[in-house]
Amino acid sequence: MINKTGQAAKNILNGHSNIIMVIKGILVSYLFTIPMFAIFAYFLKFTDFPLKYMSTAVIITTLLSIVIAGWISTKNVKSKGWLNGAIVGFIYMLILYLVSSIVYREFAINSYVLILLGIGILSGSIGGILGINLKR
Repeated sequence: MINKTGQAAKNILNGHSNIIMVIKGILVSYLFTIPMFAIFAYFLKFTDFPLKYMSTAVIITTLLSIVIAGWISTKNVKSKGWLNGAIVGFIYMLILYLVSSIVYREFAINSYVLILLGIGILSGSIGGILGINLKR
């Protein structure tokens, strides 16, 4: 009886730890994304940085942020890093979508939004897989 209760408590604590790591991964990823976007804004304002490269820079920064978040979210996880990373990627992209929809006052779900959501989930999964497999 004590073993079952102890195991149940351990599972609950692991679940809470996992949620905390997902949140930490998302926070760290935005702490990476926001300064990078500020740097891009600086380049646009004070240099002749070609606008045609801006969307590429934003997408690369976003994907790198999601991979980092997936990696961080699997720090205390022993398996299913891909799932943790996918959840992180989904939440990251959902937050990004909601904020941009509020700013631009356009809540439209189209193929572009769905593709970015899929890419975010895939990037998070890759980060989660890397986080599990590259532990020391």
